[in-house]
Amino acid sequence: MNRFTSLLVTLALMPLSALANPVLDEATVRGISAEVAQALRDSDMSVLEKYLHRDSRIVIDVDPAVNAGQHQISYDEYMALSQMSMQVMDNVEIHDEIIAISVDEANNEATIEEKTTALIEAMGMKIKDVSLTKTTYGVIDGQIKVLSTEDQLISSGPIE
Repeated sequence: MNRFTSLLVTLALMPLSALANPVLDEATVRGISAEVAQALRDSDMSVLEKYLHRDSRIVIDVDPAVNAGQHQISYDEYMALSQMSMQVMDNVEIHDEIIAISVDEANNEATIEEKTTALIEAMGMKIKDVSLTKTTYGVIDGQIKVLSTEDQLISSGPIE
């Protein structure tokens, strides 16, 4: 009975926020977007691992022609492609323009739509990629995770 009393006292003294899931709002999503962009600049895989989940729906686009290059890939495929890309990049500049953020308070989800311009130096070449990305975040097992992300490549090519 003494252990039960100790447990009740501990629960009574614990702040309610310790039991609650994180709340997704516009500020949180803006912060995550900035964190991910910085991680890409720094070739830091840990941030991708922090937010992606094995069940995340991931769609990448490898062809700027409309509806020509989008492919749904697995978490493992995405992580392998990201790791390989980061290994060959010498320098990355990322410029994000937030187009829209919507919050679904009832489901504790938030969606951000961004236009990203990436200037990449890799293997002696300079490349400019412009893409539109729509990412939806939710809470899984008490942590903010990507539920889905869909990338649409608008343009890609060498620059001088």
